[in-house]
Amino acid sequence: MKRALFVVAVLLVGLPASATVRSLQPSDPPFWPAPVLSPERLAAETVRVDSRGGGNFDTGTGVGVGAHVALTNAHLVNDRVTLVTRCDVDTLTSGLVERADAGLDLAVVVTNGADLIPIELADADPVAGQAVTIAGYPAGVRTIADARIEGTIARGSGTVLRFSPEPHAGQSGSPLVDAGGRLVGIAYADDTAGGQGLAIPVSRVRAALEQWRAAGVPIASPTEGDTTAALARTGVC
Repeated sequence: MKRALFVVAVLLVGLPASATVRSLQPSDPPFWPAPVLSPERLAAETVRVDSRGGGNFDTGTGVGVGAHVALTNAHLVNDRVTLVTRCDVDTLTSGLVERADAGLDLAVVVTNGADLIPIELADADPVAGQAVTIAGYPAGVRTIADARIEGTIARGSGTVLRFSPEPHAGQSGSPLVDAGGRLVGIAYADDTAGGQGLAIPVSRVRAALEQWRAAGVPIASPTEGDTTAALARTGVC
């Protein structure tokens, strides 16, 4: 015991006179919020998407995936003008619009103006029977409701989620989130044969976001979020 104490003393005394000894400081709090679902935060992360042009007027939903990037369905951004409204107040114009490859009904819209609040992605796809929450703009009105994952089905070149209840017009692009408020899917259609909704699982969403990030679209880091998003820590409008 005495020998151990002597070694420590030698190490401390052996520091050069000019050395600076810094006390350990607590690390910055994580960018992502605590793992608990907050209706207020979900409402702030969800945006309304309006597409206009050629006599068409489509209204749907999106969700922040960067301080200036909204994720939505590709079929909602086919017209000449796409507007993104955050917190039901700030209508933002869009610049770059990128659509996913291979017919995947996903797109990202780069916005101008006030910051969006990015959502965190779940680590894995949801399972059948899992309770989720869906946020969207049915009939143009922001609504948050309970939903349930019913299973999966093969569509095109991949697998999609089936969920209930059946979504309504305006809920295309709606985020489905787990009990921690993390994104598990993006709604894109209703299954008229089964009376349920269809959603793109988070595994396919993550892959698309990674491709866009690699191409220079300013999408939030999957581990750190987007520290440039001014309202991200509070998570409310």
